Amino acid sequence: MAKSSHDEYYKQLEGFAINKYLGESDDGFPRFLLKAPNHDDVLLEVSADSEGNYGGFLFIGDVKWLEVAFL
Repeated sequence: MAKSSHDEYYKQLEGFAINKYLGESDDGFPRFLLKAPNHDDVLLEVSADSEGNYGGFLFIGDVKWLEVAFL
């Protein structure tokens, strides 16, 4: 399999599991809380184009601001 330019980006998700569905973002993208032992929690947002062709991207972010607002 050819190496993608996103290999290292997505590789950081190894070992994480979806712990909670957080609803949709303001853009309508589903958001998930991911957890792994001995790691900070991760926010995963799955983008897709408005037609649903799934030409999207996984946005990996920090969930610290969510802890105050939603969790």
